[in-house]
Amino acid sequence: MDAGQVGTKISPDLPPGRDQLARTLKALYKRIGPPSLAAAARLFHQQGYKTSRDAISRYVNGRRVPPLSFVTLMHEMAVTSAGSEAAVGITKDEVVRAHEAAEPTLCRRCPRLRGDNNALREENRQLKKSEAGLSEALAKARRRAASLPVPHHNRDRQRQTSDVAGATRIAHVAAKLRDEGRAAAAVAVLVDTVGTLTPLEGAASLAVLRAQQQAQLADTLVHMYGREHSEKDVIQVALELYEHGMADDAVAVLRSAAR
Repeated sequence: MDAGQVGTKISPDLPPGRDQLARTLKALYKRIGPPSLAAAARLFHQQGYKTSRDAISRYVNGRRVPPLSFVTLMHEMAVTSAGSEAAVGITKDEVVRAHEAAEPTLCRRCPRLRGDNNALREENRQLKKSEAGLSEALAKARRRAASLPVPHHNRDRQRQTSDVAGATRIAHVAAKLRDEGRAAAAVAVLVDTVGTLTPLEGAASLAVLRAQQQAQLADTLVHMYGREHSEKDVIQVALELYEHGMADDAVAVLRSAAR
């Protein structure tokens, strides 16, 4: 997608806060002026922020709420490109307020959300009904998992604890909504957050859902994580799951990414 098309897919059905944030990010993106989403991702990488062209597209079009660090860095890049904050026409405080006001989930009546939920439910039904080729797929996934690299054990413990705590909160919120009979809202929480979950957060969220007997939400999270993340992240989350004795989920997320 070239620069002129970025932000053209902002849905008219977005809630007001999410819509305002999307339009703010669109304005900042134009100030930065990358020729393509791929070029924009490279600019972020040069600033030490790892992201992808697909993630940027989802943020600017309002399909996901980005981390605050992404929003503030985008503003800094726009100011650098324009020469001053005045030239950008949007202050950092305004950007932060737009992020704070953005709804964390889409409304339950949003047509796009209903379509996503229906598609996920139908795909889950088809996966459960389909047995042909399952044994072969599992065998291939297990062979691939067996060749995964040995994970590093000297990771920052403070960051690890923070990731697990955040992921646990997300999983608990989704499980609570599901228990209250608000299945669409529960799925919406996962849809809106899965793209930003680190491998450790993804594994922790899944462990909480399994512990709370939320099988459908857990299966949905496995499927979406494999589809939303890079191969490196999928391999890492599979390793995390293996380390925690969740071999079947490790295989499932690998299979999802390979589809």
